[in-house]
Amino acid sequence: MNAAKRRGFALRRRNRGFTQERLAAALEIDRTTVQRWESGECAPQPWMLPRLAKILQVTTTELDDLLTEPTIIAAELDNVETANPLEGGDEVLRRELLAGVLGVAGYALLGKPEAQAGTEPMTVAQLRILVDRAQSDYLACRYQELSRGLPGLIRTAQITRDAIDADQRLQAEALLATTYRHATWLALRLGEDGLACGLSEQAMAAARKSGDLLVESEVAQMGAVVLRRFEQCGQAQQLVVDTADKIDIDTRIGDGPNAAAYAMLLETGAYTAAIAGNRGTALDLHAEAVQAARSRTPAQPGLAVTPSGVDANYLGLYGISVHRKLGDYGTAINAARAIHPSTITVLERRVRYWEDVALTFGAWGKRKEAFHALLAAERLAPQEVRLRPWAHRLTRQLRSSGPALPGLKEFATRSRIA
Repeated sequence: MNAAKRRGFALRRRNRGFTQERLAAALEIDRTTVQRWESGECAPQPWMLPRLAKILQVTTTELDDLLTEPTIIAAELDNVETANPLEGGDEVLRRELLAGVLGVAGYALLGKPEAQAGTEPMTVAQLRILVDRAQSDYLACRYQELSRGLPGLIRTAQITRDAIDADQRLQAEALLATTYRHATWLALRLGEDGLACGLSEQAMAAARKSGDLLVESEVAQMGAVVLRRFEQCGQAQQLVVDTADKIDIDTRIGDGPNAAAYAMLLETGAYTAAIAGNRGTALDLHAEAVQAARSRTPAQPGLAVTPSGVDANYLGLYGISVHRKLGDYGTAINAARAIHPSTITVLERRVRYWEDVALTFGAWGKRKEAFHALLAAERLAPQEVRLRPWAHRLTRQLRSSGPALPGLKEFATRSRIA
């Protein structure tokens, strides 16, 4: 078996937040064994499959497909081009990313049946591999690759959902919801709030049909962001709190994934309340989320416990955001100092860490520290700085609010910030 036939397995492992070493520790085996699985040298012993499937949150049948990975999926992965994320300049890049979002909107919102011609349905396991690839691209800030693949992925997911047996349709709905969620996030990053609104509604509809509370919680979190863009903070907060209550009632929260999703939703509500200036509500929700995270979620920072890899560090980022929005800049920076950036294994979230630190120092009037954090974000993901409004606003603020900072003019030039 060649190495290409195990990339789906490796993607699933990474998207669940496991390094090879951590997966090996969870299974009480040596890391080299996991390496050999992924290189195709050997396969897990049969007695280990149920435990491995539970950790990766797949069925044993889907795990078997991940380990034997059909040729069609290997070919799909081979066809993904690795591109310079900055090639062609900002406008070319933005148009390319927007084309992917518009492609998704065409299939999802306009409902043109001819858009689906020539696409064949897959098994749920095959579809999951491609959705995992899209999630991996998003979390690694590979937005060009994500944009190129989204229209075809939405089309395939829709056809697969409609073609498969009823007992697997709910799983396909969950995967479709996750794909819509990625498209929504990309639209938000491009400032296309109207498109994001429509795609978010599609994601929520699919998530609710799936009956998967973890997927629904992540879609609700994203939906709250969309509502905030339209200054609907009250509705945004109600959405995440209601979804958190649903987790509480339906599952009694417990440990692991449900607890992490519950804490994530409360933190989203806390940040939303902070944006609206509701200090008491923001601090109460934040405190409840912290308590839930401490008492019910795994302490290991890199251990992912929800489909998109919510872990202790991810929840910790909200402590920075909430206090920054409330104007408690010293508390926000103390929260940032409690998290070492190197322990944030997901690139998109490490960039968010430096974004929050930069914005906090900027609002606090500490221009030098804000610029250093901005440079850290640029080193990690240059296109985040070049495309995102927050970086442009902060750069202009730093240039106009005091003496020239060494390197700031050059930074603005290479980031094409006027």
